[in-house]
Amino acid sequence: MKLRPFSRLTRGTFTAMVVATTLIGASGCGSSPASPPAGGSTPGAGSTPSVDSELAGMVPDSVRDKGTLTIAAGVYAPAVMEPVGGGEVSGWDIELTRKAAALLGLNVEFKIIPFDGVIPGLQAGRFDGATGEINVTEERTKVVTFVTNYVSRDAFIVKADSAKESFETPADVCGLKIGAALGSNQAATAQSMADECKASGGAPTSVETFQTQSQVNLALSQGRLDASLASASQAAYTVDQTKGQFKLAKLGFGPEIKSGLALANNSDTPQLAKAFQAATDKLIEDGEMAKVLDELNGGLGAVDKSEIIPAPAS
Repeated sequence: MKLRPFSRLTRGTFTAMVVATTLIGASGCGSSPASPPAGGSTPGAGSTPSVDSELAGMVPDSVRDKGTLTIAAGVYAPAVMEPVGGGEVSGWDIELTRKAAALLGLNVEFKIIPFDGVIPGLQAGRFDGATGEINVTEERTKVVTFVTNYVSRDAFIVKADSAKESFETPADVCGLKIGAALGSNQAATAQSMADECKASGGAPTSVETFQTQSQVNLALSQGRLDASLASASQAAYTVDQTKGQFKLAKLGFGPEIKSGLALANNSDTPQLAKAFQAATDKLIEDGEMAKVLDELNGGLGAVDKSEIIPAPAS
């Protein structure tokens, strides 16, 4: 799986649909209406693809009979956004999930919940799947199955008047107060940075987590943090929407990070994962993924092929 260049990492162009969600505000909770599996349209994201009969035939009978998947998502712009005051959820990962499901002849009902409740909710069987730039980690793959659709890197957000322009080595992070969303991969990464600083004798480094990314951004704006660690697209979106309040500080180390649709593990999962993988690959081949990411994510993170992680048994 190859990563397309992050050619528009800073201040990417986002549509009015994306602008509708504010970053320095509280995010609501709720659900969005189910989307039609064929023939409809989603504002700002193009038409919904028609059912692909061959792909739909891959869906497990019990899932096909149910017809609607309940998908959990934590608000994480621009992957998942909910307008202030409620309304239909939107975002690039929401649209990719809708389109893949439509190809399979399935409806989707999104449930917006705190991010740290997403994986536990899948484990408890409260949801069929989850979306919202959910990073693939070794710990998570022990309890859920991923169908990847995106690759990113992390980046720091700092205040516009910060002297920090980049963090080229782990030592550059030492001494900072770092913020991240509770339960996120970035929170774990930031804690690893803090632990490394301590082990190497560097200046004390602390990590503070918040329920939502918007709360992280608010703490940063108030000077309670030195930096926020987020995915590259979230960081670029934050900088773009806050118009001069923040800037990006490149993270010069760390791996590429895969993310995708997370499926609850049950007897249908192996077959359903293969169906979503095939649907995601069709979105890639038809150019639909590129259209969504160009419009709603500044063109960041598209992949050439989807993967199932952990890989299904042969």
